[in-house]
Amino acid sequence: MAISVPNGRRGMDAAPALDAWHCATPGLVALLQCDGFARQLDEALWAVASFDQSCVLFYPTDGSPVLLHNNLQGICEPGAMHSYLNGTYLLDPVYTACAHGKATGLYRMSELAPDAFFEGDYFNSPDVHPCISMQSGTLAEEIVFISALPGIGHLAYSLMRQNASPTFSALQFEGLQGCGAMVDVLLQRHYQGVCAHHDDSASALKEHLNNAFSRFAADQLTPREQLIVSMILRGHSSLSISLHLGIAEGTVKNHRKHLYFKLGISSQSELFHLFVNFVLSHTSNVPFASAVNALVFQEAFAN
Repeated sequence: MAISVPNGRRGMDAAPALDAWHCATPGLVALLQCDGFARQLDEALWAVASFDQSCVLFYPTDGSPVLLHNNLQGICEPGAMHSYLNGTYLLDPVYTACAHGKATGLYRMSELAPDAFFEGDYFNSPDVHPCISMQSGTLAEEIVFISALPGIGHLAYSLMRQNASPTFSALQFEGLQGCGAMVDVLLQRHYQGVCAHHDDSASALKEHLNNAFSRFAADQLTPREQLIVSMILRGHSSLSISLHLGIAEGTVKNHRKHLYFKLGISSQSELFHLFVNFVLSHTSNVPFASAVNALVFQEAFAN
């Protein structure tokens, strides 16, 4: 659904906006488990702080994500969402946060992402990032309501502004935080049936995505080099990697140089495309179902 922007305004002042939100909540409760719920939730939150796109994804504990609500305004490049759901979500900080058990709450992407994420290939590649396109460009900002479902997984409700828009102000973010407790309850109640009956019966895709980073170039790279590859691809700088692994930044740079040589590449972009092609080639002929999360290999820097 399209979110209109009346008279060029980008949401209300904090107090009237929250009043509007409180007035909207009875109607949202009435729409629980009805088709119009997600659209109405978008509209109610838009009154608090406007946004250009939104989506809801379910990240099961033992599987790959499921798209539950798509208000991306049709900008997604052909195949990008399919690629995301079939493996490139492994590079998304939202997925990583959920897989690491992030607490329920509202987060800016800058809180979830590694230090070099916004300069990296995933964030800037419309072929694999399902929320951007060649026309719209990268996002000005993404914020996400994370709703923890103990023993089941996490729901992630993202609100996004396109690159021509300003980021969410501190006041707008605070206003949305004030809606957070009710948003959490509404999301859990509305999607409880979908999440509880998520199909995890197909094991083929699960095996392909399980420990994807530890299988990538396994015949060419050492386990330490594979770990560094996984951190590079998730958006960590050499300094960040050195701090997580307790080694010198120069050592990380040497590892990077050696692994590039082994793989016959000379840039991080080439590494990114090698990994994406590896992941997608291992899922293209497998039935789409659930997959265990691929973070076992990275427990060394999970905390």
